[in-house]
Amino acid sequence: MPTKRPRKVEYAENLPANLKTEDVCPSVWTGQQLFDKRPKDYAKVVQMLAQGATVSSIIKACKVSPHTVAIVRSREGETLKDSKKHLRALIGTATHLAVEKLITKLNDDEIPSGVLPIATGILIDKHRQYEGEPTQVIEVKKSLSLDEIRAELANLKDEKVIEAEVTDT
Repeated sequence: MPTKRPRKVEYAENLPANLKTEDVCPSVWTGQQLFDKRPKDYAKVVQMLAQGATVSSIIKACKVSPHTVAIVRSREGETLKDSKKHLRALIGTATHLAVEKLITKLNDDEIPSGVLPIATGILIDKHRQYEGEPTQVIEVKKSLSLDEIRAELANLKDEKVIEAEVTDT
């Protein structure tokens, strides 16, 4: 029935399940079917992962599901490690070149001076993050006051000494 009043949608959360655990067959993604039927696409997925392509671009280019991309990334981890080292080095080089270019543009007054620290900080943080280093360090210092130290010393003096016999076994 048409009404001008806004509808309030509520979902029943206390209903029992329609299926039992025995009735459900889990999906297991292995990527083997892609490797067997379309080895070129499998290789292309690995290559694109190594180049740092996004999952959505891999899905569109190779016509595979996100689950397949995830399992290929998992299965080909050793292969991707070597290429990630190369990619990491390229990102480091790009970071250095970008910082040098920013310095040149700053010297030529092509960019406002307020942009340089922000851009450089972002580049350094991203490079550290990709290298696996922390991008920030939080240091917590705990200091004791003189009264806290005196109270602890007083507690030590008040402790009872317990005598015990020690034997070697």
